[in-house]
Amino acid sequence: MGIVEGAAAVIIGLLLGRLLPGSRRSAKPPGPPEPLCGCEHHHSFHDPETGQCHSLMRVPGTMSRDSYHTPCTCRQYSGPLPLPEYYAPEIAREAGE
Repeated sequence: MGIVEGAAAVIIGLLLGRLLPGSRRSAKPPGPPEPLCGCEHHHSFHDPETGQCHSLMRVPGTMSRDSYHTPCTCRQYSGPLPLPEYYAPEIAREAGE
């Protein structure tokens, strides 16, 4: 009779999970994708003219407290290209308006 009792417990659990209010959590919509470098930092750490990275990387040591930070050695952002930035001069209004 152990199999019958186990099957009954599974069916009761499934029914309770479907019928009880508040048991379902709505999934949060994903946020906008972040442009990350291959070294796992944001593309804004890269100089747009030289491509040099200004981020720091954590280097783990033998013990958890022996870690230290060193400058990242990657040379250029390798992820998707961010949207281009445009400059539009302000339109001057005439004095009569």
